[in-house]
Amino acid sequence: MRRTRALGLALALSVAAAFPVAASVSAPAGVSRLGFRRMGNVTAAGELLAQRTIDRQWGLSQDSVYVAVDVPGWKSPPLAATLSAVVPGAGQAYSGEHRAWVFAAVEAAGWGGWWWYRHDASRLRADAAGLAGSPTDPEAGWSYDRWATATGGDPTTLVALYAADKEAFYDRIGADPTFLAGWQSEEERSRFGGLRAKSDTRLAHSRIVAAGLWINHLVAAVNALRAARAHDVPLSHRVGLRVNGHLDRRGPAWTMSLERRF
Repeated sequence: MRRTRALGLALALSVAAAFPVAASVSAPAGVSRLGFRRMGNVTAAGELLAQRTIDRQWGLSQDSVYVAVDVPGWKSPPLAATLSAVVPGAGQAYSGEHRAWVFAAVEAAGWGGWWWYRHDASRLRADAAGLAGSPTDPEAGWSYDRWATATGGDPTTLVALYAADKEAFYDRIGADPTFLAGWQSEEERSRFGGLRAKSDTRLAHSRIVAAGLWINHLVAAVNALRAARAHDVPLSHRVGLRVNGHLDRRGPAWTMSLERRF
């Protein structure tokens, strides 16, 4: 029994010597605070290891430091898109795009076409109104008196409509067969209707041209954005744009790649 206890005590001492633990007390002078040492007197049963934390302050890494570099000739894509959205072709001219005149020419032609259609529509409507004349005049192309005499109707509603909305009045006397009796002749009514129809066609065309103008602004803005980016690619730091063409079984093919030199 004594031999067994002696062997157990020797084994415990050898394990403690092979695996020392850090003491809960501070290290003596001349001994590293990070080193492990054998436990001294343990004041509590659960106090076996002393925990040590290491605080370190990290500086900014190289990847987190950005420096703004002014590149000569650099074009701003947002500015180019904004310029062409306002005045098509302006963003292309700013980016050095040689096709800037195309968008400017389309814009000028569009506004010219829009103005002509609107002007001609107004002229045709004025001609139609002159053909109908003033309804209060018995000798006009269409008159209250002629219609009231032929139909026995009361023109009070028509008088109020003419005073409030002349366009609605002309639509009524030109298309509603109820008011055909107010015209001097069927020929005048037919000419009146033809002039109004042509005027409506011109107005429809002007709306189509206006939609085309909006599309031109949008396409010009997108094109200016692309032109500015394409202009800036060769100016990037050690970055270039390479375009290669080749033929395969499916026909000609083009590849575009960005290359960075190290």
